[in-house]
Amino acid sequence: MRGQIWYIAILIGLMCLIRFGLSAFGYAAPNWFMEEIGISLSSNPQMPYAIRAWAIRDIVISLLVALADKTTVKMLLVGCIAIDFTDIVSAYLSGVAGLFGTADGWLLKLTSTAIAALLLELGALALLSIRETQENINC
Repeated sequence: MRGQIWYIAILIGLMCLIRFGLSAFGYAAPNWFMEEIGISLSSNPQMPYAIRAWAIRDIVISLLVALADKTTVKMLLVGCIAIDFTDIVSAYLSGVAGLFGTADGWLLKLTSTAIAALLLELGALALLSIRETQENINC
């Protein structure tokens, strides 16, 4: 993210804040996180482990993107896009398969944050690509 134009840095920064903030909360207090998004601990005793596994992945990714320079940030954004896209598809397929009932509002909450991050990542990647193309034309 270092060395970017301000509007690209804002998109990347927002994505990192969303990803890092939710992940830090989930990692530090998985039971409280589950309560906040409506997941029952009694019916999902394995979820604190799954939440911590997801959280540490996203913490590391957000730090890598935030500390990346111009040469590596684009590839990291592609990785983030792949991760968020597969998270969204997995949530959708789980819902279609009937793994979640109507009381499982947490599925929508988690999917909406992945969609928000995905939109920011796609916007930043598009702007980076446009900027790179313009720089190549001007050279």
